[in-house]
Amino acid sequence: LRPTDSATNKKVIHFGEALGAEFSRRSSPIDCDLAITAGFQITKAMADAMRRRIPIIVLENPVWHYGTKSDTYSWAYNGLHGGGYVPACGNLRGRPHPPLRPWKDWESGDITIFGQVPTDKNVRGEDIGAWFEQARTVLPTAGFREHPILVPSKHWHEMESFSDCLARTSLAVTFTSTVGSEAVIAGIPTIAARKGSLAYPVSSHSLSDKPISPCRAEWIHGLSYRHWSVDEQVDVEYILSGYDEALAQAQRGEYDNMSNGREQGPHYVTD
Repeated sequence: LRPTDSATNKKVIHFGEALGAEFSRRSSPIDCDLAITAGFQITKAMADAMRRRIPIIVLENPVWHYGTKSDTYSWAYNGLHGGGYVPACGNLRGRPHPPLRPWKDWESGDITIFGQVPTDKNVRGEDIGAWFEQARTVLPTAGFREHPILVPSKHWHEMESFSDCLARTSLAVTFTSTVGSEAVIAGIPTIAARKGSLAYPVSSHSLSDKPISPCRAEWIHGLSYRHWSVDEQVDVEYILSGYDEALAQAQRGEYDNMSNGREQGPHYVTD
């Protein structure tokens, strides 16, 4: 278990203490049965966990938050978002989640392509710029919303608000961004191009496919069990119900790619 900066540290400690995990320094990992990391990257500790073929729990940014975004996180075994594994939760009680808005008619409004930061680990090293160019070619009437991080701060005031953008959008086009899940919750038919997207199960995947509007009840229930706040008690029994399967995956070397598309290793990639 490796804490880092203060905001991340709070999440890692919350999850780790709930599971009874021990802490170790990044530079000197200790033997353990489960590794927990905040952020999707190969560190010395994670490379050591992969060499030992033990499960890794990856904590990442949430789709929604309970109170504040900095105090809420999502989790998965052995990978990031849709690239990771979580146990089934269909028989468990409901957890809080945003209300699902009725599906829009995908032809009733605008098509919006949502940008994503090229170095986002959820891109997994793919040439996202080329994919966006392809999307613009296949969908010539679509507008493009750049990711705010890539917009100079002096121009932020010129950007349309995210809520206004969703309000006029009736088809959202995404690669693996969490915006895909936000759009689905808002009732916007969505294209989610890769399985790393949490919206993948309730979205179409090809730019040429007809958009779909499936039932989202099971999807949002499962997503709610990926989201936890540092101010609530983690359902340890549920989390650990997936340990044996996560261990089996780890022993087969079935980890999501944490090297942003580069050769996985396991070896030390970045500190």
